[in-house]
Amino acid sequence: MLVAIIAWDMKNEQKVDNIKAQKAIVSLVTPVGEGGIGKIIVSGLDALSVVNKAFQGKGIADLREAASYKLYYGYIQDRGRKIDEVIVNIIKREDSFTGEDVAEVNCHGGIRVLMRIHECLQSAGAADAPWNALLARSLANDRLDFVQREAIQELIEIQTKLGAKVLLDQYTGALSGALNRGLEIIEEIRAGVSGDISPHPSSVSSPVGVSGSGGGSYDLLQKSDAFVSILTNLIRELLETASFGMALTTPQVLVILGKPNVGKSTSINAILGEERMLVHHEPGTTRDYVSEVISVEGIPFELVDTAGIRATTDKLEAMSIEMTQEQLQRADKVIVVFDNSRPFDKEDDEILRTLHAWLMSKTSGDLPLKTHTHAIIPVVNKCDLPVILDKRRIESALQRPICALSALNKEGFDDLNKRLIEEFDTVYKPMRPVVFNKRQYQLLAKADSFIEKNKECLITRHRTNEAPHVINTVKKIFTACLEGQE
Repeated sequence: MLVAIIAWDMKNEQKVDNIKAQKAIVSLVTPVGEGGIGKIIVSGLDALSVVNKAFQGKGIADLREAASYKLYYGYIQDRGRKIDEVIVNIIKREDSFTGEDVAEVNCHGGIRVLMRIHECLQSAGAADAPWNALLARSLANDRLDFVQREAIQELIEIQTKLGAKVLLDQYTGALSGALNRGLEIIEEIRAGVSGDISPHPSSVSSPVGVSGSGGGSYDLLQKSDAFVSILTNLIRELLETASFGMALTTPQVLVILGKPNVGKSTSINAILGEERMLVHHEPGTTRDYVSEVISVEGIPFELVDTAGIRATTDKLEAMSIEMTQEQLQRADKVIVVFDNSRPFDKEDDEILRTLHAWLMSKTSGDLPLKTHTHAIIPVVNKCDLPVILDKRRIESALQRPICALSALNKEGFDDLNKRLIEEFDTVYKPMRPVVFNKRQYQLLAKADSFIEKNKECLITRHRTNEAPHVINTVKKIFTACLEGQE
């Protein structure tokens, strides 16, 4: 159901304030056009009664008696005439994502069939509504927290299947569940600080290596201290997912840099698998930057080809080089290309100085996110030709191993792809909590920093009167993350 919903563009969402929550609404959630299967959703307190008027089922006379999450085969009919055979999925209000009774009508995907069923259900008493009215009801009925809402909004623009898989899990509650576990751990710490810790916490697993019996109050205090470590570990595990999650939702800008005629455009064509960039033996052919979106193991990148960097008296080329510098400031990663068949020269040296300055500016930002650990990937192209370039100077300057390519023969790109994603754990386990935007990251980083600064006052042997304040502050940060505050 959700996959069909997210195909619609939230940028075109209509106002739904005039739709009363107690009245059933019907939404055509399949994109307009020809398809194999169409889906129409009816939601509301009287949704099952509405669909029941138009549905003739096999083995069930009244959908109001239907079981939740059960499929029913039958026909949608209008004044005794069958419109289409359908499968209706019933989800009772306690189970549904809207907090109301829901009937999903799955039919054939032809637009005429979809529109006729849609009109028929309106005639039966449902009000027509855009798909985002369903989301609005989820929010109004407290069925989604803010993190889940962020996930479904990001799904609209996501670039890769891996990204969709990760965000669907966060929509289902993977990250929200981890944050709620954090809130439970915070309450266990509070109970320990107040001397009222439960010896057998029901909602949070007991700290590893700490017994819950046999030691009286001392064991309970030890357990309280252990919960501080558990909370810290939870936060840091979530923070470690941020570079991966944010790379999925905001494709990293990957700039190809190098002096003219080293094979930048040829390399991009090899990466893309098609001739998209103009390739010519004349140096300085690329005058403007060109960008394409690529995916490497499910991680999206905005790949940017630029004009070569060198001293020039040509005004047009000078403007192009200035534009290259602008694109470099946007870059998250840089593939710097050198020519194996030419000696290292002043132009190469200038490029290394440019990269050093760029890297310094990137690592001095206000977001301490480890997305630039491997920000520069040195590439030596034309390795099918005799070696003239002194590669040791490049490796020494960049402190990174060189990736050897032959763009012309399309060789060496497997190694390049591994370099691009080596900082990400792309082996994704279902329902893994993943931080996927800057707001979430900054709040969790704030919590981590605050706990680290004030950890001593939470530990038994150093506990102070400041402990309740620290606990309340950390709880507010976790709550803000779930409720959408900055």
